[in-house]
Amino acid sequence: MIWWILGLSAAYAAALNGTMVMPVVVLAISKLPGYDEGLATLVASAELAGIAIYGLFFPRLALKSWRMVTGLGALAIVAGQTASFLLPDPVPLVGARLLAGLGEGAIFSLVAASLASKADAERLWGEISLFGGSAMGLLLFIISIVPQLQAGSNVFLTIALFAAAMAPLFFLITRRAADSQPVSEQAHLDRDKMLAAMGIVFLTYAVQAAQWAICGYVGEQIGLQNSELGIYLAISSLAGFAGAVVPALTTDKGKRLPLVMAGFLIMAVSIYCLFNFPTRAAFITAQILVNVGFYIVTPFVTGIITENDRDGSLVSRTLVIAIIGATLGTAAAGPAFAAWGGSEFAWLCLVPLALGAGGAMVVFGHLHRVRSVVMTPNVAE
Repeated sequence: MIWWILGLSAAYAAALNGTMVMPVVVLAISKLPGYDEGLATLVASAELAGIAIYGLFFPRLALKSWRMVTGLGALAIVAGQTASFLLPDPVPLVGARLLAGLGEGAIFSLVAASLASKADAERLWGEISLFGGSAMGLLLFIISIVPQLQAGSNVFLTIALFAAAMAPLFFLITRRAADSQPVSEQAHLDRDKMLAAMGIVFLTYAVQAAQWAICGYVGEQIGLQNSELGIYLAISSLAGFAGAVVPALTTDKGKRLPLVMAGFLIMAVSIYCLFNFPTRAAFITAQILVNVGFYIVTPFVTGIITENDRDGSLVSRTLVIAIIGATLGTAAAGPAFAAWGGSEFAWLCLVPLALGAGGAMVVFGHLHRVRSVVMTPNVAE
């Protein structure tokens, strides 16, 4: 079991590390000759486009040829990142970022297919988020404390080496966990509730990306230097993955709803404090806790989607929804913060979090009611 989880965690880390360090990637591209921040953002977004294209059109390939997807996916990531290091001009760099994104989408589909229809999906996602996320957080931390790794194209070579180090572990995924049982009918969600679950994913990622995009401005307002800011954000990201311990250790499905609501509450309070209490202590504490809340919520929500996913394609497409939410949240954050300021921006973030919490009450409340009805006769007997 542990080797299987290790392989899935490595694949998760390799597939999502590009999105994790995206702010560093944009900054690195903007420092290349001929780029400004707008062009850098556009070029960097080609990686997200690659993930989305794979998730939308090729999510089932892993079921047909697992080894081919594993090998070509790993090769595409390493080749795309290495080409990004070697080819800094805009057109070839877009192609390189797109190739890396396609590879990341392919590797993520392995994780999604492996977990499809597993009854303990939220616990497995918690474990994968904890181990894989910690690896990504460590990568971001190392990049943040070593300025040479942030300089120009060097960041791409660093990511390529990280992906190459993770790649051999992908083949551990073939060791399927014997004690991971198929999902029961109790976990079934109808179309409306599945859409609600995907809506929770969209809203949660949008808010997380929005506050992440603006926290640099908040750091500047409280007097943080760029070097300090990068280290603080890296530490908060690394520490925030501790939130995944909660779903990883939760075996009682009756506790899912209160734990998800607690995660949303932690995110809401943290974001409010981040933009209303401009001190260094509040900044780092809020950033850690908002990540903790995020990694409490998302494995549970992804878990119930996974339980209703027969082949992994639904989870791969949910990743596309998450990327769209994060992209829109990032795009809206700057103008909203500039127009209304920090306090009002915090309230703008709380509204979608409240909607997400409402959606969680509908989805998890339904599952808990079904579970109670099924268990009651057994208790009576």
